[in-house]
Amino acid sequence: MSNTYQANWDSLTQHQTPSWFSDSKFGLYAHWGIYSVPGFGNEWYGKWMHDPAHEIHRRHVEQFGSPSEYGYTRFIDGFTAEQYDPDEWAELFAASGARYAGFSLAHHDGFGLWDSDVYRWNVGKMGPKRDLYGELAAALRARGLRLVAPFHIIRGFNWFLPGWNQWDQTFEEEAVARGMAQGWELFDPEFADFYWVQQTSKFEDFFADWQRKVREVIDKYKPDMMWFDGGKFRDDGYEETALEILAHYLNQAEDWGKEVLVLNKLPVSMKYNFHPDFGVINFEKGRDRPLHYDRPWNDDMRIGDQSWGWVENQQYASGRELLSKLIDCAARGGTMMLSLSPKPDGAIPAGQRDALLEMGAWLSLNGEAIYETAPWTTHSEGDLEKLWHQERGHKFWVYDKCNADDRRYTQSKDGKTVYAMTLGIPEATVTFETLNDAIGIERVSLVESDQPVAWEQTTAGLRIDTSDAAFKTDLAAAWKVTLK
Repeated sequence: MSNTYQANWDSLTQHQTPSWFSDSKFGLYAHWGIYSVPGFGNEWYGKWMHDPAHEIHRRHVEQFGSPSEYGYTRFIDGFTAEQYDPDEWAELFAASGARYAGFSLAHHDGFGLWDSDVYRWNVGKMGPKRDLYGELAAALRARGLRLVAPFHIIRGFNWFLPGWNQWDQTFEEEAVARGMAQGWELFDPEFADFYWVQQTSKFEDFFADWQRKVREVIDKYKPDMMWFDGGKFRDDGYEETALEILAHYLNQAEDWGKEVLVLNKLPVSMKYNFHPDFGVINFEKGRDRPLHYDRPWNDDMRIGDQSWGWVENQQYASGRELLSKLIDCAARGGTMMLSLSPKPDGAIPAGQRDALLEMGAWLSLNGEAIYETAPWTTHSEGDLEKLWHQERGHKFWVYDKCNADDRRYTQSKDGKTVYAMTLGIPEATVTFETLNDAIGIERVSLVESDQPVAWEQTTAGLRIDTSDAAFKTDLAAAWKVTLK
């Protein structure tokens, strides 16, 4: 195996982000697992069903019985994946305009969606008894899409305990005592290698198990990129192992002849998973992302309003909202990764599919303004305040209020073309203020068609008459501005 990269930050931070990632702009993944079977609450169902103070616990007891009668692992039988067609998923992903895709290999509950030979709690050995991830990997690559491998399970030790606080390592002792007295499956030694709680297992065994899982996925599926949810990757006892795994991945990629990358998440702790100079910085729902960033970055968002996983009666982001985010990210030099919420049978709900196809229809016509572009000297014009939502001391970027008054810019890599866009369709005219008569313009044309464009330059900017334009979608508009 190659030894280009050593297990230290001086070596790993020399790794360069491949251009294919920044050029791709848009990728998809999914939160899919046994937490989608009850279809209630959110993807933390397995945790909250063990917390007597939580509504999910009350709902679980009413619908299924107490955790001693109906443990979380009982949901594995309901995770059938009977409607899961990896070729259909891959076709949808390609049609959406995404350039890479995948799904979470295991969430905090630890149940794996690949056929693993290093532990038993996975879809190859239980439930559907299929290699769900491997099937999608093959279908994606057959269509020229790259593969992302997201992992959540580093936070899994003690995660199921009632009241568990990962920061101060405490839990609700009274609720734990009650659960043990009632015989909850959570505390049954037979399930110790699933729940990984301190009452029945050791952290050292959990951590060794985590390492085996991650290495197996790297070696078996050769992913083009990896992503890890927040964890103590830089704390004592963790960092040395994290360094070894990252070096292993990058060295393996050298042997594969592939350009790969790692997303480096900024968790709510405001401490990057890895060294701040390593990988591509990743922001969950845009949380705490600055206005401008001078290195490759990625925004990670969910399509649903209640949960990252599938739950009943969830509302989904529209194609317009998703496209507005993508255009804004591209204008600021970033990229976007969207998480879907499939049902336990593997079907992707119509509301999610429709939004993806709306985006894809626009990108098939206007993708020149997004893919393989770079930020221009001006990123945006319009009201920025409506893009920010404050919550519990953090700033999130939101895009549900965007319209034709919001203007964005990208440029071709050779700098000869500027792409001017509106996050909606202007009714009569639009003025791109930064493209004033101090800038030499040779030609203005619609990106999506060869329709004539009436335009003029003044000190106020580039004014385009849109009154007679026949736009092919109603999500956004893009013009190609050729500079002199």
